[in-house]
Amino acid sequence: MKSLLKVSCVVTCLSALTACASLHDVNNKWCPPEVAPAPVIVPPPAPAVSVERIELSADALFKFNKSGINDLLPEGRSKLDELTNRITTGYVTIEQIRVTGHTDRIGSEQYNQKLGLARATTVRDYLANRGVNTTIEVASAGESQPKTTNCVGNKPTPALIACLQPDRRVEVDVQGIKK
Repeated sequence: MKSLLKVSCVVTCLSALTACASLHDVNNKWCPPEVAPAPVIVPPPAPAVSVERIELSADALFKFNKSGINDLLPEGRSKLDELTNRITTGYVTIEQIRVTGHTDRIGSEQYNQKLGLARATTVRDYLANRGVNTTIEVASAGESQPKTTNCVGNKPTPALIACLQPDRRVEVDVQGIKK
């Protein structure tokens, strides 16, 4: 009988407490305080990392068949200054920069590999000396990734040199978060 009475009391108390849940205007001691649910905070989406490829004509940057800092043409220096400004002001963060030198097919494969790397190294050094403060990788594709397909001949005639012009380039890949 005692245990039946205890069960009855517990049921009555639970019923009273359950009834309190619907009472919003009454502040009774037996009702637990209402707690507002915690606001759901959704973090803003992370900025997207992008890779931007900037292609510079080697003929605009360097004298033909040259690669050193003293071989940069005035137009080339101007293009590199524009690129420096674009990199230093256009990105919140930069994760990586890769500079790849490309050549045409005139000359040996080994020579062209070295020429492409020398051009990429010169561009890297120029950017670093102008305030691009990040690690810049250099590479050479040499003559292995031509853009031209219809240039005829193997001797460096003015016509062939002009035809192969699109193959001579430096590509700068900037990976980072843009502003």
